[in-house]
Amino acid sequence: MQNLSLTVLDGNLTRDPETKSIKSGKSVTTFTVAMNHEYGNKDGNKAVSFIQVETWDKLAENCASYLKKGSRVTVSGNLREDRWKDQEGKPHNRHKIVAHTVRFDSSPKERDEAA
Repeated sequence: MQNLSLTVLDGNLTRDPETKSIKSGKSVTTFTVAMNHEYGNKDGNKAVSFIQVETWDKLAENCASYLKKGSRVTVSGNLREDRWKDQEGKPHNRHKIVAHTVRFDSSPKERDEAA
């Protein structure tokens, strides 16, 4: 039986999206979303999570065309874990969201005008 792993997050891009084409010709666009939390850390500063997002095909092309650093987005997709070993053989892992949908909530210009 396959487990369900639907994740939804809302936040702002920390940098411009990066797009690559793989050997099959498909496009993949990645970006990182910063999510502010309601709670703070022991210093009283608000906690922030940085989540990597991966998009494919037409969604990847749209994200590359319309998103920029600071864009506000709502992303839904599956939680995945990448595992690898570095050159010294040390294991690493990272969680990411493989997006099904990305809602473009605002552009950086719209956000600046609202402030």
